[in-house]
Amino acid sequence: MKKTNNSNKIAYISIIIIILTISHFGLVYAESTSDLQKEQGELDKKIEQTSTAIAGVKNKMTDTLSQINRLNVQINSYEDEISELSSKLAALTTEIEDKQENIEIQEKKYTEQNELLDKRMIALYESGTTSFLDMLLSSEGLADFISKYYLIEQLAEYDTELLRVIEEIRLQIQKEKEELEENKKDAEESKEALEIRTQALNRSVKDKGNLVNTLSAEEKTLEEQLEQFERDKREVQARLAAMSGGGTTVVISPSAAGYGPPLPGKSKSSITTGYYGYSGHTGVDFACSSGTSIISVKSGTVVISEAMKYANGSYRSYGEYVVVDHHDGTMTLYAHGLPGSRAVSVGQGVSQGQHIMQVGSTGNSTGPHLHFEVRIGGKPVNPTPYLP
Repeated sequence: MKKTNNSNKIAYISIIIIILTISHFGLVYAESTSDLQKEQGELDKKIEQTSTAIAGVKNKMTDTLSQINRLNVQINSYEDEISELSSKLAALTTEIEDKQENIEIQEKKYTEQNELLDKRMIALYESGTTSFLDMLLSSEGLADFISKYYLIEQLAEYDTELLRVIEEIRLQIQKEKEELEENKKDAEESKEALEIRTQALNRSVKDKGNLVNTLSAEEKTLEEQLEQFERDKREVQARLAAMSGGGTTVVISPSAAGYGPPLPGKSKSSITTGYYGYSGHTGVDFACSSGTSIISVKSGTVVISEAMKYANGSYRSYGEYVVVDHHDGTMTLYAHGLPGSRAVSVGQGVSQGQHIMQVGSTGNSTGPHLHFEVRIGGKPVNPTPYLP
């Protein structure tokens, strides 16, 4: 933990230097109260940015740990793709089997109908040159004429229907065979893609293993935390995907979503670590004082309200966190809350701006801040466009 303490000392010293430097310029150049207020605002902003710099596991990462973290994200991505490809391949295999079975059934029907048509043709041939007109003219009376006319009509309808059924079956078989070939082609492509992803996954796992072997004891502890965080994120993603029906598509644009801020008085300009702040960062961070009220960005229903902890009771990953379903295809996640500060429970309805938790530093965090995410179908998307 010596390296961590040194890092924290460096961060604190940096803050002191910033304060002393700006204070010095303030004393020399400040000519009015407004100047002092302006400089104070700039100082607050710099302190806030520095707070964000020490708020998060990323700041304890060495170059090797950063590489491992990127590989963790890559490995999870490959595993998700492999899972999707495997599911697609299984579905295609089932569909191919069903189509093959259906083709066999249709071909059997086609054979039966063709045999019926052959028998009908033989019967017509054996009847010689006798035509339907001859049959009608040979009628012995009106009743016999009507009876023969009705029989001829039925035979004509039967022939027409038989030909129609045979043609329908033929077209259906042709369509099924074309779809079968497409499915087989898709299955082959999925198999190739699956093989490529599996090879890439194996390479990444091997590269990660080589890097892990070079880590110090302290770094290995942190690496285990990062790996646990990735596992937890995937579990949360799977849970939220199940809740949303496996992949709900948002029907509104981010600008029309009607989101408010997740913290009172904050906006997207207050974000201190963005969505692409570092590899594997699935949301945005707002650095602020511990105990600050976290509020729901939109009305909805709480679907998760819990604390992620290790068996020994210490916090991990998201720490204290809450997820709200807004019933518009989007869900929002609020993480690293103050211990015991969650003010909402699963199934509870919340309104926009309602207090749900307090800012803390639980889980993968070394400083008070709010980690905020937007999820669609369980998967994280860039939350910045949704914020005011």
